Amino acid sequence: MDTTIRNIDPFVYKRLKEKAAAEGISIGEAVTKAISEWLGFSKKKKKSILEIKPEHFGYQYRNLSEEIDEVLYKKETA
Repeated sequence: MDTTIRNIDPFVYKRLKEKAAAEGISIGEAVTKAISEWLGFSKKKKKSILEIKPEHFGYQYRNLSEEIDEVLYKKETA
């Protein structure tokens, strides 16, 4: 959608234009992103594997990963 926005501070617009160019996006995409964040619309944040917390499944499963490895990687003897 084409829209005209009036009364934008010239310094702010210049910085917006520079940052959008540096990130390789259009001014429209940058404005949409800024407005979406301001309104509280958030995309799902990509999580780092470092944020995953270990889960305790009980002591009966304490060797489960080793058992799975044995089944998957056991070498066949011929």
